[in-house]
Amino acid sequence: MTAPVLSFSFIILWSSAFISAKAIMADGTAFASLALRFAIVAGGFGCAALIIHWRTRPSRFLTLSETCHAAIAGCLLHGFYLGGVFWALSHGMQATLAALIISLQPVFTALLAGPLLGERITARNWLGILLGFMGALLVIGFDIGGAIPVPALLICCGALLAAITGTLYQKQFGQDMPLIPMNMVQAGAAMILHLILLALFEVPSITLTTSYIVGMAWQIGAVSFGAYVMFMILLSRGSSQQTSSLLFLIAPVAAVQGWIILGETLTMQDMIGLGIASAGVYLATRRLAPS
Repeated sequence: MTAPVLSFSFIILWSSAFISAKAIMADGTAFASLALRFAIVAGGFGCAALIIHWRTRPSRFLTLSETCHAAIAGCLLHGFYLGGVFWALSHGMQATLAALIISLQPVFTALLAGPLLGERITARNWLGILLGFMGALLVIGFDIGGAIPVPALLICCGALLAAITGTLYQKQFGQDMPLIPMNMVQAGAAMILHLILLALFEVPSITLTTSYIVGMAWQIGAVSFGAYVMFMILLSRGSSQQTSSLLFLIAPVAAVQGWIILGETLTMQDMIGLGIASAGVYLATRRLAPS
């Protein structure tokens, strides 16, 4: 799969998580639903790892050091990031505001990628990052209204920090890990973390309605097995700044999906913002010419 097709597919599938999450959160608590999701995901990747190992020997599993690194990245990206967003949404945070906060990730990733990972970021990339954020803000920033629950706001900001840290950590330590075993460990670590958070902060509840089952199936199949694997591939092929900049398109594309699937309003302002964000992502993700 070529890089443009992979990036396009990632954006579409990752954006759809916001739509399917609405169905899940209506009939289940945050940490219980995420623990169930990642238990299934870990089992799926575990079966795939065993099949691949059996059919294509001598494939390898993770070393002890790689297992620890994968578990840490999984707790950051699957655990604290998704857990924070789901918890914030279930406690009154508007989806648009949550998306706006998370869309700051590429800015902070770019700021930290240089000194921490030695990645070179050009003026063109910085312009793209600025345009991407402005486009996302134009789509969702002016839709914010009403009271903002302070605890949910703080948790969502914590989720942003986990997403930034997890992306940089994965880029630093996950480059050479076999993809399927790594995802198995990450999902398993996230499941354990969500079970701990459930025990500490939540009265678990899941009602297996049709919408819940369909939403969970989509989150597992399309997002965890699809979009997240694509994210890992994109991160291994490009810089953390380039890959993170794709996230500027998540909120605008989710707005389009909400208009098509849920009948939500999509204004001309939204369309202009999507165009600006697209131009920003193009500039931010352009590969540097060899020096």
